[in-house]
Amino acid sequence: MLPVTQIKALIRLLSDEDERVAHTIAGKLAEIGDPAVPLLREAEIEQPEMAARISEILDDIRAQQLESEFLALSACEDDCLDLEAGAFLIARFAYPDLDVPAYVDMLDAMAREVRERLGHKASGEEIVKTINRYLFVEQGFAGNTQEYYDIDNSYLSKALDRKTGIPISLSAVYLLIGKRLELPVFGVGMPGHFLVKYEADRYRIFVDSFNGGALLTQKDCARFLEQAGYGFDERYLQKTPARSILIRMIKNIVAIHNKMDDSAKAARLTRFIEILGLPEKDA
Repeated sequence: MLPVTQIKALIRLLSDEDERVAHTIAGKLAEIGDPAVPLLREAEIEQPEMAARISEILDDIRAQQLESEFLALSACEDDCLDLEAGAFLIARFAYPDLDVPAYVDMLDAMAREVRERLGHKASGEEIVKTINRYLFVEQGFAGNTQEYYDIDNSYLSKALDRKTGIPISLSAVYLLIGKRLELPVFGVGMPGHFLVKYEADRYRIFVDSFNGGALLTQKDCARFLEQAGYGFDERYLQKTPARSILIRMIKNIVAIHNKMDDSAKAARLTRFIEILGLPEKDA
């Protein structure tokens, strides 16, 4: 690890008028990683003329750190891959100082509140109605129909903060509460929409978290797919593994960054898709 004085000297060289020199120095600072972060943040405030360049270096360092964590996450078998950990990794790309344990506590508390409302012998139908009433009536979770393409809709942490989002982020909230309650729920990544399915021996239903927890049958889903021009295929209603859910979350964010002409962030996020290791599918 370089001494602080040397790191500060490198940061000062970022102002070099020769772009090649500045680019080389930026690469060295990115390689230093964590030890350079507090000094870079300090310089970002004190030297606003270098703020854009420093911001790019900080993004590079953060992406490298997250890449390592995605590699560790992706090494798990599909059945063991942690959707919750992956969703918060994605959120940390946008919010590096995210207090993940606080959000885990929030989900724990929500699951406890649902459990308190359930009877000891609640049927599947009663369980789903209880969760729906809690999330969509008491807590007020709802789809963000006014600003659907707001990038914050795609982050699990923001869905919890604002109680709004897009189908996949709201479904993730539902799934993570369901997991804590050991319920038979899983994600269903249909083309153009994302649902949660509750599937027990005596009760099977699809839950549309974006539309206030509307309950849908398989016929309802088939009708949606036909009307949307996708045609019906039973494969569209099968369980979507956590790995695919995370890839779909990232793809949504990549699409928004591309629309914003932020190719650097789109490229970094695409690297996370590559690490997760599945071919891209239609969102």
